Amino acid sequence: MIYPIRKMGDPCLLMRSSEITAEEFNSPALLQLIEDLQDTQKHLGGVGIAAPQIGINKRLVVIEYYQAEITRYSDVGDCPLKVIINPEIILLDGEQAIFNEGCLSVPGLRGEVSRPQAISYKYYDQFGNLHQGEDNGFFARVMQHECDHLDGILYPMRMQDISKLAFVDVET
Repeated sequence: MIYPIRKMGDPCLLMRSSEITAEEFNSPALLQLIEDLQDTQKHLGGVGIAAPQIGINKRLVVIEYYQAEITRYSDVGDCPLKVIINPEIILLDGEQAIFNEGCLSVPGLRGEVSRPQAISYKYYDQFGNLHQGEDNGFFARVMQHECDHLDGILYPMRMQDISKLAFVDVET
């Protein structure tokens, strides 16, 4: 099912989401929520989506993208479906990278956000299996952006220079 996206200003986007419990792993309700997130993300052309964006304050993120389908980013590679539950991110170094981010919950706008380039992460999938890894590419950026949603943070709150927030159709 495709859900409407909650937009900036909605109180559910500003609160910390609750953990998914061990009993919820592999449950019909969780599997349906994951499918709904996938459907909604694909319908809107996103690369990731967090449960709070459809009004469900649970620590759940879905990330999936394929270079051939993304025209707004170059050389990001492919990321087959990752179901990310109760994630933890550790920043690996102080090196920052600036990227022009957008968000389904902040439609029509993009802004320059500086984020740590390299991260270490761990999370559980829908079956309760632990996944761990490191990344310093596009996935690291998307992971940080989507996990921010789980803590009630939208990318404009991370911007150092709000004058860099602009409508997508404004030519620079």
